[in-house]
Amino acid sequence: MVKVILVDDERFALDELEFLLKKHQGIEIAATFDDPVTALEEAKNIKFDAAFLDIDMPVINGLNVARELIELHSNIKIIFVTAYDDYAVKAFDLNAIDYILKPVDRDRLDRAVERLLSFNIKNTSKNSSIIDKLNRIDQNLKQDSERFPAYDDEDINLIKISDIYYFEAQLGKTIIVSTSGKFKTKEMMDNLEAKLGTMGFFRCHRSYLVNLRYVTKISPMFNNNFILNLEDVTFDIPVSRLRIKDLKAVLGIK
Repeated sequence: MVKVILVDDERFALDELEFLLKKHQGIEIAATFDDPVTALEEAKNIKFDAAFLDIDMPVINGLNVARELIELHSNIKIIFVTAYDDYAVKAFDLNAIDYILKPVDRDRLDRAVERLLSFNIKNTSKNSSIIDKLNRIDQNLKQDSERFPAYDDEDINLIKISDIYYFEAQLGKTIIVSTSGKFKTKEMMDNLEAKLGTMGFFRCHRSYLVNLRYVTKISPMFNNNFILNLEDVTFDIPVSRLRIKDLKAVLGIK
């Protein structure tokens, strides 16, 4: 029997999920919470194997709830029940973590439960890889929600950060290369690195700050230099020798 907790600030969605899960003989619902803060407080005193979490919740979102729960119980499994149809969520290793889109489809829920029941719940290994994935998803969600001022002559365009491929320093100016074209920004590269470093951007060269979500290939060049290929970008981005080790670490490359 797999014991689970459910966390969703929408009471109707929570009740529906509880109703559907009770139909599975291998699932025991240990507790339900419509407040993520209360869930974290009570989770310390509850024995459970897995958590079904909404992502978009007030005060503390489901990604942060997941991090905290894994800190409390290192071997639990996380299943997101979310309205976010984001490629990063789909990129999860489904043998470790799963997602279900709202509104919940019963067949999709059944598959997630089957996958959950097939896990070796007694495995006590740390979920460090899951934490890394949660961090990357959190970065992508922030990119999708934030806007950045980009200048085109006298016009100020507010573009999604997720639409930016990279920033380039050119002769004392900073250029934005995005899905909708090239723009200028009044921000200097050092300031951009400080602001966007926690949102999935990486300073691979003194003149380039790249959006890691678009990186498709790293290629070696002469003199131990490297270049980056970005999705939908024909220009090769240089990587300085001093930054390649940090880049591989950020991307999880050994």
